[in-house]
Amino acid sequence: MIRFDLPTVIAYAGVMSCMMGLILGFIGRDRTASIKGLNFWAAATLVAGLGTLTRILLRNFTSDAVAIGAQNVCLILTAALFLAGTCEFFDRPLPRRFLGWLVAVAAAAMVVFASYDDGPIHRRIFARGVLVALYAYHAWVIYRQEKTFARYLTLGSLLMLLLLILARAVVGYLVPESDGVDSIEIMQVVYAVGFSSSDVLIPVCAILMTHENIRLMLEDMAMRDSLTGALNRRALFQLGDSALAGCQRREQTLSVLLLDLDHFKQINDLQGHHVGDLVLKHFADRVQGILRRPALLARYGGDEFVVVLPGTTPEDAEQVAERIRNGSVALPEVPVCHVSIGVASSVQGHLESLAALIQRADKGLYLAKNAGRNRVEMIGA
Repeated sequence: MIRFDLPTVIAYAGVMSCMMGLILGFIGRDRTASIKGLNFWAAATLVAGLGTLTRILLRNFTSDAVAIGAQNVCLILTAALFLAGTCEFFDRPLPRRFLGWLVAVAAAAMVVFASYDDGPIHRRIFARGVLVALYAYHAWVIYRQEKTFARYLTLGSLLMLLLLILARAVVGYLVPESDGVDSIEIMQVVYAVGFSSSDVLIPVCAILMTHENIRLMLEDMAMRDSLTGALNRRALFQLGDSALAGCQRREQTLSVLLLDLDHFKQINDLQGHHVGDLVLKHFADRVQGILRRPALLARYGGDEFVVVLPGTTPEDAEQVAERIRNGSVALPEVPVCHVSIGVASSVQGHLESLAALIQRADKGLYLAKNAGRNRVEMIGA
């Protein structure tokens, strides 16, 4: 018959946690630069695995107070490493010395609490208080992110941990002997299974979030022009048609800007294609800095770019075009490079595709080129 006593479950959870740590380390071996936080998560699972076994091993060589104190330090370090990994993952890094100071304070507290009669009570209060603070802040960080399956699962796991810690604290207060756990068999089972399994469940959540991140990165790479970082032509029509359909449902106007760098062929011929690539990248970065969500920027081909402005009137679209035109590209390697722009806007109540809007904007671009370049030309319906 399977025993659900705390040492047995802790031993199984410790082995599983170490395995999860190795899996996370393998996943992050070649992706530490693109996916932050994996090193912290891998370290957390390994520490969790060692921490769950620490108490069992130390009890054979030293006092129970020392073994429990060492386990508490490992539990606090595990929670802190999980938190640090999540904060790095979502670009909200903790202070660099946070982990060091936390472990030092926790270890010092465990040593002090082992030296007097009421130490076990204060040790439990301290350890659980720190764990509640760490897991609560961890849950808050996850709660503020985009809601996906992995985020929901992580948030649920953290809330389960908080409830278990608080439940044990309350039961320990109501039934002080043996911390209230050994006195109530069902509480022992729930706490042993729930708290120990979290050392496996949270790494699983980390693996799922990492998988989501990799998938989103690959999807984004498939939709981006490798040189400029702007959307590629396929993504332009996929997202642009969706934005146009949304504007038509809401009876809003969508505007399209077709941009073309003036005399760009001369830059390639005289300065070389590497300089031309620098101009294109610099121009795309500058335009992207001018635009605001939900505007889209895409490389249409060669030195042509398309800007999609959902919910924008023709007048506002012309103002955006003028801001783009006035910010000429100027790099040390090339003379000033200007841009010609054609603008077209949809008409409310008239169903028109994005391709048709771009075709109208192309007529405006043609007029701007014939009128001397470095101009903005509007084309009506």
